[in-house]
Amino acid sequence: MGPRDRTRPRRLEAVTLIVLLAVTWCRASSAEEPTARALSIEDAITFAIEHHPALKEQSAIEEGSVAQIALARAGYLPLLDLSLQLNRGTGNVLRGSLFGMRGIPAVSGPPSGRNLDGGAFGSALGVSASWDVLGLMQRVALVDAALAERDRAHAGADARKLAIAFAAADSFLSALARAETVKAAGASVDRARIFATQVKALVDQSLRPGADLSRAQAELALASTQLIRAQQAAALGRIDLAQNLGIAGALIEPQPGRLLALPPNPAAPPPAAKNPLITEAEAATKAAQERKRAVDLQYLPRLDLAAALWARGSGLNSGNGVGPSGADGLDPDTPNWAGGAILTWPALETVAIRARARAASADVKARVARRDVVVQAVQSQIDSARAILEGAVRVAQNTPVALESARTAEKQATARYRAGLATVLEVAEAQRLLAQAEIDDAEARLAIWSAKLLLARSIGDLEPFLSEQRR
Repeated sequence: MGPRDRTRPRRLEAVTLIVLLAVTWCRASSAEEPTARALSIEDAITFAIEHHPALKEQSAIEEGSVAQIALARAGYLPLLDLSLQLNRGTGNVLRGSLFGMRGIPAVSGPPSGRNLDGGAFGSALGVSASWDVLGLMQRVALVDAALAERDRAHAGADARKLAIAFAAADSFLSALARAETVKAAGASVDRARIFATQVKALVDQSLRPGADLSRAQAELALASTQLIRAQQAAALGRIDLAQNLGIAGALIEPQPGRLLALPPNPAAPPPAAKNPLITEAEAATKAAQERKRAVDLQYLPRLDLAAALWARGSGLNSGNGVGPSGADGLDPDTPNWAGGAILTWPALETVAIRARARAASADVKARVARRDVVVQAVQSQIDSARAILEGAVRVAQNTPVALESARTAEKQATARYRAGLATVLEVAEAQRLLAQAEIDDAEARLAIWSAKLLLARSIGDLEPFLSEQRR
């Protein structure tokens, strides 16, 4: 055995070791790949509503609107102040001079001296309450506006849920359509490969010219390219589906269920629900109207029912035999009370109120116009969805005929080619026609479901669509 013969076993062992390492690495890599999550269309919608981050923002907005109601209702309560004051000042005025305290009547009187000395302590402890009776109507209007804003926020949350559910379902159907395109493209590649093999056998036997083999191989390459593009589109569709579910980066495997079959009732269902976009626009209009009513009520004067109970203390003699209060005036031992009604009407404030009323009136007009625009848009969406559904039903009734005819034509062209009665161009054309017919037939059924989904979104309720695909 020569040197070359001795190195062959070593080379074989090295190659074997490399192959084993490569296989082991491939298995380890495949084991680390994340597994795809299989979801039906109903599961996808439920998952999107429960996990999509956009709904968390809407939920926070809704919580804020509820807090605004509590804030507006707090205006029903009267003003209630607890006051405590300690001071020290000269005694040449009426005994018991105090700094101004909200709700506590002021103490005044003639001077009792001209000196700056003789300072003494003073104290006051009191409780006061006031309630704007006429302003209660304005606060009621503000509460009604806050309630309407709460309804608007709730309708906005429903509209966002509807949009997210529709996006998830629509991307689900799109992913299914792209997956069916991959299947049709794969079948086209198989047919082109089989035909190229048959042509090669005929060319090898000199029964067909070599140009036929070149054309058959070119058709196989074109079919393979279409398959690659279909696979790329399917991968992008699954990425889009994962994003609409709120789990971008996850692998999703859509399960078709009954979606690849014709719906049990292809006709359009009657509108049975109000679109949340309309509800949101109506609530916004009502809130603007209530805010305008609250502004109009600002023309009313302010009528406060006020009451106060307080005690004063002074470290000075009153001059009529009453000595100073305890602790040199720090003990408020002289009780007092007062009550009354205070009517206030800021005359020049009407100029600003009139401007605010005009702004509120303009806001109401804008909200009404916006509501009318939304109603028109929703009705147009419903009419468009009905038209799309009717067209999709007619197309789905026609594609099986085209598919069956394309299959027959492909079989006949292939048989005629084998018999020498047709050219390779006729077979290639028949195969392309069959591939397109298969894609059209699969997409036609999904198009009906897509149109039904679009109609359900326009109406504002996806439940009829989901219940129909459960049957």
